[in-house]
Parts: sequence; C-alpha cells; structure tokens
Amino acid sequence: MLIAGGGAAGLSCAVQLSLQGLTRFLRVLIIEPRSRYERDRTWCFWNVIPHPFEDCVSDSWHTWSVSDGQRRIDRSWPGLVYQHLPADVFYEKATSLLAADPNVELRLGDRVKRVESKPEDNQALAMTDEGPLTASLVLDSRPRGARLELDRSSRNAPGHFLQHFHGKTVRSEKPVFSAGVATIMDFVEARNDGIHFIYLLPYDERTALIEDTWFSDEPRPVESYEEEISRYLADRFDVVRYEALHSETGAIPMDPRPIEPPDGPRQIDIGTRGGAARPSTGYAFLSIQRFAAALARGLTGWAHDPSQEPPRPPRHYSRRSVFLDRVFVSHLARTPEAGPDLFLRLFDRVRPDALARFLFDGGLPLDDLRVMAALPAAPLIGETLRQYAALPGAGEPREPSVP
Repeated sequence: MLIAGGGAAGLSCAVQLSLQGLTRFLRVLIIEPRSRYERDRTWCFWNVIPHPFEDCVSDSWHTWSVSDGQRRIDRSWPGLVYQHLPADVFYEKATSLLAADPNVELRLGDRVKRVESKPEDNQALAMTDEGPLTASLVLDSRPRGARLELDRSSRNAPGHFLQHFHGKTVRSEKPVFSAGVATIMDFVEARNDGIHFIYLLPYDERTALIEDTWFSDEPRPVESYEEEISRYLADRFDVVRYEALHSETGAIPMDPRPIEPPDGPRQIDIGTRGGAARPSTGYAFLSIQRFAAALARGLTGWAHDPSQEPPRPPRHYSRRSVFLDRVFVSHLARTPEAGPDLFLRLFDRVRPDALARFLFDGGLPLDDLRVMAALPAAPLIGETLRQYAALPGAGEPREPSVP
C-alpha cells in the first residue's frame, strides 16, 4: 500500500493500519515531499472523541469565548475542554510509532506527482520524483490547491470560499492575556467582502497564539495579516512591543460541493483532499482521526487478499451534515456581513456540548435541531429551499413504486 503524503491524514491512517494489525499482511510506504518535520501548524478541537494522540495535547482551556467588540459570550461545560495540539509533537509521536513497525516505511524528500489506475492488474501506478511505483491501494492526501474556482453562474449554486489565516505566537513584555479563556472568534468588523476575526489562544498571561482569520474568496498578502495582528494587539491590549516566537499560515476550503471521486477503485482520497475539513467551520483533525480508524477497520478483510477490490471508504460527514453545511456556507457567502451575528447566536443559544459535537459532526440529529433553532428562521428557510432545489434530481418526477 502506498500513502501519498505524510501529513496529518497520511500519518494518522498509517498509525491506524499499524495499531489495528493490518501491517502484518501489508507493507505500507509513505512518501512525503518535505525533508524534515517541524511545527508548521496547530490543531485545535474539543475533546469529544478518543484518539491515539491525546497525550500530544499541550494546552487546554475549560472556557472559550466569542465576541464582536460589543458583545462577549463566555461558555464552558462540565468535562468539555478546548485542546491545542502542536504539529511537531504530533509528527514526533506518529513517526515514532511507525518506526517501530518493520512493515511501514516513511520516505522523506520524495513526491508523488501523479496516480493512475491499472484495473487490469488490480493495482495503481504512482509516478514519483524517484520513479514509478505500483501498489495494491493508494491513499492520496496530496492537496488540490488553495485557490477556488468560484461558480456564481447559478442562482442556486452553493456558496463557497476559503478560510485563510496567518498567525504568530507572541510574547508580550507585560501580562495582558486571560490565560484561562480561549478566544474562538473575536470579530474585528462587519464587512461585505468576507468574514474577518481574530483567533487567540493564550498559553499564559504573556504568551499567546494570535491568528488573523478570514472567510473570503482568496488569501491575502502575509503583510496584511501581520498588520492586523499588530493593530489588534495595540487596540485590545495596548501592546506595541512584543517578541514573535513562531508563525504559521494556512488556507482551508469551505466548500460544500461534492468532492471529486478518485480516478479508480485502487485509490482513496484522504485528508482535506477527501473532504476531511468541515465546510462550515474548517475543523478537520478529529474527522481525520475518526476516518483513519474506520478506514482501517473497513480494510481488515481486504488486507488478507489485496487482489480483491477494496471496500468503499467511510464518509467523513453524514449526508445530513453535508446539506446543513451547504445551506450555512451559502448563506454566509451571500450575506457575509451577517456572519458575526450568526456565530454569536450559535455560541449563545446552543448548549456547549451540543455545539461542540455539531462543529465536529459527532453529534445526533437533536444537536442539529438545537443549532437550527438558534439561527434566524426566515433567511435560513429560504436558503434551504434554494439549496434543495439545486440538488441533483430535485423537481424531477419520480417513478411510481412497485408494490
């Protein structure tokens, strides 16, 4: 088996294949373009499901807030914790686990350029920088690209944009941060060209990760994010001098359109490529962990006889959640200036445990009902009808059922 890309998804899938014993029957090769791992990102989530990397969590907060400069909502719930997991700690644990498995190889400094199916041979062909490779199955996490092709041609087309951000870990000369509270969203200003907010995780009273975050059509220059961070520190905390310890940049598709299927039965798309990032929020880490565990369980029988066609992979999100995301993201794309109020309503009116499950998509239909009840009815009903009308086959006459 070949895993194209050794990021969060590729390594998590490999770890689950090893932990669940499939590598006794399969050799697994992971090909990763980077030559070394470093802290290139941060994953955060609520502790709503168990996973193999719980001991990699470095910081946690029992209280979190959202605000818009006029209103501030602080929330907490017994047993519910917002957690921070730095990428370098994750990479270290994942690679250590895999290094102990003799049937797993991690090849750094190589790149999968193309994957083709060879159905006649029950294999897939991967073209790498170092030459061609064949595999009984390819798990493909290669990014599709951050820039979106926006389709506004249809009145009912679902809206979609990017969640893009640049963040810095800063150390202030004076204690200014509330160390016990994670700021999930602090909306800087209402805009009609996107949704703009600051995300702030305080590690102590002087040190915090601050990310300038946007929901809009395309990323901004790094200098623009940094200017916003400096302005925020000056306006909110009266901090003009600080030490920058670390920085990170990212862009996550908030796109509820169906994910393009892979080219053949011997390919499975994973990670963001396979739809791991929830379109309405961008959260992905827990979805990746749930998917990786379910994928390994589903491949258990196939691993004994890889000449069989592999089973279909698990879904990252239920059809119900996908449709709700389609409605929500499309409404945000049409009326971005309403975004701050929508998110404040969610955190204010939905029970914290239900909202955390909803944002991750590990909840029940009752959680969805609580979320829908918290949002303004009229515009969301109109958006729901528009998106239902845009579904494939909507409005077409159905064949009568045969008794």
